[in-house]
Amino acid sequence: MRLQVKTVFLCAFLFAGITCNIPNTLKKDFFQIYKGLAVEAKQLTGTHVTIDKLTFTHFDKKHLENGTLLDSSNLEDVKYAKEKIVFILHGWASSATVDWVLDMKNAFLTIYPNSSVITIDWSGPASQPYSISSINTYDVGNFMADMILDLINKHNVDIKKFLLVGHSLGGQACGFAGKKLQSVGKILPRIIGLDPAGPLFSIRPKDKRLNPTDAEVVEVIHSDGGRFGFDNPCGTIDFFPNGGKWQPGCQRIDLLDITSVADPVTCDHQRSHEYFTEAILNPGDFLATKCTQYTLLFKKCDENYKVPLGDLTTTLKGNFYFETNKERPYAKRQQGPGLINKISNIFKH
Repeated sequence: MRLQVKTVFLCAFLFAGITCNIPNTLKKDFFQIYKGLAVEAKQLTGTHVTIDKLTFTHFDKKHLENGTLLDSSNLEDVKYAKEKIVFILHGWASSATVDWVLDMKNAFLTIYPNSSVITIDWSGPASQPYSISSINTYDVGNFMADMILDLINKHNVDIKKFLLVGHSLGGQACGFAGKKLQSVGKILPRIIGLDPAGPLFSIRPKDKRLNPTDAEVVEVIHSDGGRFGFDNPCGTIDFFPNGGKWQPGCQRIDLLDITSVADPVTCDHQRSHEYFTEAILNPGDFLATKCTQYTLLFKKCDENYKVPLGDLTTTLKGNFYFETNKERPYAKRQQGPGLINKISNIFKH
């Protein structure tokens, strides 16, 4: 039975890119089969997500390095944030102590010093086989929503202060948090999905994954579309750096050469959070232009609509493109006509 479950999940993972184009009614059927197998697999392995498997750590300008652990009994300090209350959520097989989470936390507190940043460590549920961790995002998102509701209902925090940022599976979990809040009449102002996970989510109907209705603004950065990341637009505003699939400086994987499959495998996927952290610290440097794939092919993007990555006030909608350097600093800063010429070539091959 275990082998059968693993085989089904492997097939689903490999063919996720193909099934993303099937009708939504069939997606619902496929998802129900997958969900049933995942629940059965969780029962076999004894893996269940409970609140004690998550760690919430609060940082502010008084506690930049050594944060304080949070639970429902000590949320008092968080309510005093005058600017933003930012939740940062890592992805699969990761934790809240990895460098990028701490770098992003520091970036937010540098630019928004009167804010609070809450990192969520769900490394236990995130370290299960991918098929199970992907199901765990539902519970993780619900626990995050519960804390937000406690802050709103018990400590009179304005929901407009909240910002949810999640990478990979963390981006999908943020969507579930938004859905739960809406079920009780609350809507988040903004969710930022950093290359939200694609495998086993591209086969889901929209209401079972991150989608444009999960917050007033759902901002998505696609850096590894069609592999680890979600390929198609799934926000109110979607950014596609370098076309959204391959990132400069990331080694291409040769399936005939096993030595090429080590570190580079997640390089493109990770660039989403690297770009975003740099964008927070350098407002205006990543200037993106609104395009559709059609207008991009013919180099006729709408130059009248530009927005910098990291602008946490924009309400523009659509698909936006920008080019990066292959190493830090990633921002080109001057995004001239060459951007459209170079990115358009991606869609010709």
